[in-house]
Amino acid sequence: MTTEKYTTNTNGHDNAEKGFSRADTGATATSQSLPFKPHTAPSSKVVDALNGNTSKGLDEQDAKKRFEQYGPNRLKPPKKPSIINIILRQIGNAMTVILIAAMATSFGTMDYISGGVIGALVILNVTVGTYTEWQAEKTVASLESVGAPQATVIRSAGGGDSSTKVIAVEEVVPGDLVLLKNGDIVPADGRVIEGHCSNLECDEAFLTGESLPVAKQSDPIDEEDCPVGDRLSMVFSGAQVTKGRARVIITSTGMNTEIGKIAQALESKAKKTETGFAAYWYKFKVVMGVAETTPLQIKLNKLAYFLLGCAIVIAIIVVASTGFKNVPLSVATYAVAAAVSILPASLIAVVSLTLARASTDLAQRNALVRRMDAIEALAGVENVCSDKTGTLTVGRMVVRKFWVPALDPRSNESAPLNTRRGQAYSFETGSDPFYPRGEVRSDREEISPGGAVLDLKRKPQRKSSADTVAEPDPDAEELNLQEQVIHVDELESGLKDLALCASLCNQATLTRPKGSEDQWDAHGDPTEIALQVAAHKLGHGKPFLTHSRPQNPHRPDSVRSGHSGRPPIAGSRGRYEQIIEHPFDSTVKRMSIAYKFIPDDGKDVHVQCLLKGAVERVFEKCTSVHGEPLNEERKKDVMAKVDALAAQGLRVLALCGKKLPGKSIEQVKTMPRDEFENDFTFLGLAGIFDPPRKESPGAVADCLRAGITPRMLTGDHPATATAIALNIGILEKAYSKDAVMTGQQFDALSEDEIDKLPELPLVVARCAPETKVRMVDAIHRRGQKTVMTGDGVNDSPALKRADVGVGMGTGSDVAKQSSRIVLSDDNFSTIIRAIRKGRSVFKNLSKFLLYLLSGNLAEIIVLMIGLAFKDENGQSVFPLSAVAALWINTLAAGPPALALGLEPTALDAMDQSPHAFHQIFTLEFYIDLVFYGILMGALSLANFVIVLWGYFPGDLGRYCNETDSEICNPVFQARATCFATLVIMLMIHGLECKHFTKGIMQVNLRDNKILLWSVLVLALGTFPVVYIPVINDRVFLHGSLKWEWGIVFGMILVYLGCTESYKWGKRVYFRRTHVEEPKRGPSDKTLRMENTIAPA
Repeated sequence: MTTEKYTTNTNGHDNAEKGFSRADTGATATSQSLPFKPHTAPSSKVVDALNGNTSKGLDEQDAKKRFEQYGPNRLKPPKKPSIINIILRQIGNAMTVILIAAMATSFGTMDYISGGVIGALVILNVTVGTYTEWQAEKTVASLESVGAPQATVIRSAGGGDSSTKVIAVEEVVPGDLVLLKNGDIVPADGRVIEGHCSNLECDEAFLTGESLPVAKQSDPIDEEDCPVGDRLSMVFSGAQVTKGRARVIITSTGMNTEIGKIAQALESKAKKTETGFAAYWYKFKVVMGVAETTPLQIKLNKLAYFLLGCAIVIAIIVVASTGFKNVPLSVATYAVAAAVSILPASLIAVVSLTLARASTDLAQRNALVRRMDAIEALAGVENVCSDKTGTLTVGRMVVRKFWVPALDPRSNESAPLNTRRGQAYSFETGSDPFYPRGEVRSDREEISPGGAVLDLKRKPQRKSSADTVAEPDPDAEELNLQEQVIHVDELESGLKDLALCASLCNQATLTRPKGSEDQWDAHGDPTEIALQVAAHKLGHGKPFLTHSRPQNPHRPDSVRSGHSGRPPIAGSRGRYEQIIEHPFDSTVKRMSIAYKFIPDDGKDVHVQCLLKGAVERVFEKCTSVHGEPLNEERKKDVMAKVDALAAQGLRVLALCGKKLPGKSIEQVKTMPRDEFENDFTFLGLAGIFDPPRKESPGAVADCLRAGITPRMLTGDHPATATAIALNIGILEKAYSKDAVMTGQQFDALSEDEIDKLPELPLVVARCAPETKVRMVDAIHRRGQKTVMTGDGVNDSPALKRADVGVGMGTGSDVAKQSSRIVLSDDNFSTIIRAIRKGRSVFKNLSKFLLYLLSGNLAEIIVLMIGLAFKDENGQSVFPLSAVAALWINTLAAGPPALALGLEPTALDAMDQSPHAFHQIFTLEFYIDLVFYGILMGALSLANFVIVLWGYFPGDLGRYCNETDSEICNPVFQARATCFATLVIMLMIHGLECKHFTKGIMQVNLRDNKILLWSVLVLALGTFPVVYIPVINDRVFLHGSLKWEWGIVFGMILVYLGCTESYKWGKRVYFRRTHVEEPKRGPSDKTLRMENTIAPA
């Protein structure tokens, strides 16, 4: 290989032949492909292909040329939020555009009042929507994290001696030799070099979803298409080194890294199959806003276009009433008023304010809404596809089980050896996994493969004997639970030795929180942190064991008290001083350490040797158990327990120890590791896992009850993922074989094969980013909607492709930018709260749309039929003036509609099928709309006719649409009656719209005080409009009411009677109609999210 490979050649063909393509921009690298996959080849071959050097690194001049060729090592930054774009998005709304056109028409006909009111509504809508969305974008921007700013590389100058340099991450190029150590952030994708890797472990949870750090190796991997998490010979950009050190050669930078590929995938869209005219029609629908946007926006845009067509027809009808000859200005104004009356002018403002209020409520509950219309989209989802690590689970490792080869948990003495059954102990873990206090209980049941599901929802209980059928006694059960609790000063000898090993064979540290509301912090390997926390819970914290103490350290009061300021401590006769440590080595998969025990009385000084690691590697070094030989039969018994714990999704470690005489200290210090790690005594097993959040089971139960299918898509191991899914209820105990798949199995299926599956898998383990996107697309092909929750970079493509992407506040910036909602508490249950709020918003949208549109229909009926009333000049006499029509359409209808949008969440919001939230404009909605609209319009018009022809002789006067004169008094009185009837009836209608089937006396009118005050104030507001001079006769063109109030309230009683009868009929019909039940409900019918999460 020669340096010609990296010359800045503009010939793309030449570059392609050499294995690399020139970047087409100077901003990011776009292609740096090797002719082979680097994780499958020996490191020497990768170094040669990159023209690198494992000792001197790149020459500075060569590095400069590569930087010019491939560009800075950075991802394409996400677009910053632009307030201009947000404003344009708000104005580009179809209904807003139509209202702007109506405003312009009003000004064109010199109807300045109508134009001004509509303009004010447009400004209100745009302002509210822009402010809310801008605030959300700014908050998300404040959550963005900072990546690795520097990298340590080896470079040489002019072919001379090499030197170690710290450079900016952006300056790293392919072929660079990078040094990694504990705590570093990997600057770019690289291949681990053989002979330069020492116990390297990297945390890749952000990329793969793997809970534990991944141990790296320099040996190549045979499988070419293995998942990213299994490419152990590679390190990836953004990963954090948690242990060890290594030297790696960079293979990919910028957008060619695994993170970069994911960022590029975010720009891809689902493949469209339409061709020809269908393809052009689809593009037209996208431009019109009825495709490739949120369900709410599609609904509102379709409604806007339909109403626009109706408004045009209505305007033409009004003008046609004059024969299109000598159209007076009053008729033109009336035409505009009638056309505007069919448009719910306050709709967009009401929608914006409703969604803004909902987004504020969700923000108080840790859900930040970036796009407000995503709230309503949550209502109709049938699936929630979630990552596991940190979302359904805590995201931190904890000890769940200890197992000791002892007969029983007797206090302060050694129990007889028993490897066949043994004694298991369960550890309690709260919301803070590092909190060093918590109950430890002895298990009554034997660990066996049959009990593969860990029940985290209930505390263990003693089973009654087979002959006993009597009801359990609660007092006896409580006493039984108390007997199972293990106190730190009453440990069985085997458990005490196991706790000692977990504490001392460990380099993790716990840090006390500074404030009372803060959580404990921890530093070190996640596995060792979990063991250290468990040791603290058993009173064997390492700080207590290794530091000198007062003469009387034994304080039972501190052991049993609930004091949260310090962990419990057990009695000890001395302290331990570390002599030597053999750190964990990925080749032997174990760690050993030796301590000098210094007793308080100076007697019995000895060396305590401890060892922990993978069971099969630890057994190689064990010769005894509890003073008895560790023969093959006993090893077989222990391995059966290991398999049973592993089946529960636990990572199992073996812990061992031995004592040496005090005089062997110097010998231990100089002893080779192989010699030191011999003749150990097996102490027991520790089962570690990433526990589910306490809220997850309740949230999953609410999902299932609501007909929503929760799915787990994770990069973790299948056994771990299955155990967690079983535990929180995603999987049933008798799940089918297709319910759990690996990413490779799912990706091996074609789209047709996926579509033929009876049900899509509920758990996909070892999941690659492309797998998650394929899952979202498969759900869409089944005509269903989905939420995708996640916090890692690996979630980002699916977050963007899903109907609603929900990112985590502590997750990657790429994931947050791809999401419509960001959870600041990273809690799965918060997304279920958001779905509940989305369902509430959906129902509220239905309520105020029914209110607004039925009111508009009633108004149109009055205005259109009124064209039939002709005066002496042959001109139509309007039952409502243009100003009165605008008053009803905006000021009278707007506040109650807004109040209906703020209705509290119904108690049964999560007990209905998602299908109930797919369409607002259902057959039931249309029937309700027509019934209420015709009823209110007919009753209002009936009062107009009663006054004009029942009381007055039916004289319609002359020019009564324009001026006030004595001859127009009957018309003015009739108009006032019609106006008062319609306005007050609309106020009562607002109360009726609180529920579609329950009567006004069956709903709680006091749970929405805004609605009550709106109805009361606007109903009383009718009186000044009717009675104040000038306003009544000059502006609204109607008179003052006297006896007419009798027929006004009479018609209101008729409205109430008809409405209550109609709702009673609906209730009878729905009682006789089958209600669709969810396909699968929660196994625990009593479990709800409210039981597992404190109210916000």
